[in-house]
Amino acid sequence: MRYRVLLLLPLLLLAGCASLSEGDCRSASWEDIGYRDGVKGTGPDRAQDHASACVEYGIKVDREAWQTGYERGLDVYCTPENAVEVALSGGNYGGVCPPDSDAAFATHWRAARPVYEQRQRVAQLDQRRRELEYAYSASDNDRERYSIRTELARVDEAMRYERERLYFEESRLDRFLSGIR
Repeated sequence: MRYRVLLLLPLLLLAGCASLSEGDCRSASWEDIGYRDGVKGTGPDRAQDHASACVEYGIKVDREAWQTGYERGLDVYCTPENAVEVALSGGNYGGVCPPDSDAAFATHWRAARPVYEQRQRVAQLDQRRRELEYAYSASDNDRERYSIRTELARVDEAMRYERERLYFEESRLDRFLSGIR
């Protein structure tokens, strides 16, 4: 199974490079595609990805229409509220917002990102705890069970600490957002 995945990986990567199918290229509303790209916060180089995909089918991207839609999409994407959503969902910010909204977007994204990162730490510890609990229940060796209990105690202590940090980060974000509004 592992080898099949390794053999398929290059094919999957190549398939992921094409931004549009032939049908998409032929029926494209370039303004709509630009809008969708902008709403997702993709970089302006996405138009070139589309051009590369569609040139294979002899179709040219209407870059002006794409740019018009892209700018409208960025108006939706580049809001402080969306910056918080993007950060809390683990999304990165690629600096795509225009100068008039970039500072606010980046500030909100940076304020929310530590909450996401802290939630990830807590989730990882929670996963580790479940793994240890399973190993404990599956073991019939007293020495091994003792070792697992010791590790569980360490994980529980780390979990308490990381949850306190999460509470702190969420409170900090709430204060930040309350102060802005």
